[in-house]
Amino acid sequence: MACGCHLLYPQQIVQVSRLLPGSAASAQYALERDGAVSYTIEGLRLLVRHLSDPDLNAMFPTESSQGEYSINPYTFGDYVDPTVGYVRNRFTVFEIEVHNRAFAKVEFNPLEAVLLTDRGGEFLQPYGILAGSSPRNFESYYRSRRSTSGNDFYRFNMRMGIVRSNNYNIDRKIFKGESYRGLLVFDPLADEVAQVALVLRDFVLKFNPHDAPLETTTLRFEFKREVQRELVERERKESQSGLVTYTRLGGPLQLEHGAAGNPTRAASALEDELQDRLLAINACFAREFAAGRAAAGRMKVRFTIDPTGAVAAVEIVDSGVVSAAVDACIRSEMERWTFAPAESRTIAECDLEFIDGRD
Repeated sequence: MACGCHLLYPQQIVQVSRLLPGSAASAQYALERDGAVSYTIEGLRLLVRHLSDPDLNAMFPTESSQGEYSINPYTFGDYVDPTVGYVRNRFTVFEIEVHNRAFAKVEFNPLEAVLLTDRGGEFLQPYGILAGSSPRNFESYYRSRRSTSGNDFYRFNMRMGIVRSNNYNIDRKIFKGESYRGLLVFDPLADEVAQVALVLRDFVLKFNPHDAPLETTTLRFEFKREVQRELVERERKESQSGLVTYTRLGGPLQLEHGAAGNPTRAASALEDELQDRLLAINACFAREFAAGRAAAGRMKVRFTIDPTGAVAAVEIVDSGVVSAAVDACIRSEMERWTFAPAESRTIAECDLEFIDGRD
């Protein structure tokens, strides 16, 4: 079979759980055309929408198409569980979107939310991000499922990077004229659950002069559940089938010129930022590697961060991937990055290791 043709993979059964908005509780609530429920009060508009597994896989298509090695942190990707014969639901996920046009500032702590079900007073608590942030949290969840292999450490870091970038964060004040959105995650629903209510407790509308909550409200969003099992046909390019690559830091970050006294520009802080962005770096490599135009290897990159936080310059010091296209893609990707501002510029150098996951 010639390279470049398309292979049709066997049909896959996906169990899709969808939560459909119930009727509006009052004039302040409204059903939107895209399936969201909105709540409006004095220029503040909040939208809540349930995201099914197909919605979440569409948000992260590359991360959801590697079978049992998929790194989408919110779903099982396209992995068919052989014990049940279909793709199971991993979590129950909502997107919360806030548009503040009137209040000086508002704030919602996602860990104050609760998901009530119609199963005998059952309620679910949301997932925090880091261990210790909440009884249920992504770091503990994925750490308990991580083996000691390098591939598993890579997948753990990539999942945590996606979670940190997409979950609704705590301590996030939304000032007048600003908008913010993030994901709120709960355990999967039991099969017999037919209705749920998402309750957002203690949404802060006003603060006193000491920045303590002065006025709060509790919002309730009702949903009816619909569960279907759907057949999905998977089609992939032959040149990409079976290829799994990943990228990791090959050593500690080196600072030639740092921002003294600013912890956000410390080597450890910048390493954490880089870990979150390795997925985009790997995409530059994976495309060329799949086409046979790049080799697994190491790369040394030097970059300069301006006081504003913008990346001012990127230099590929040394590259063993044997691909000018990979070099150019990584330069372009890193030049779009922004970091926390500081009083002076920072020059950093990192080693990247591009790995063929089949080895």
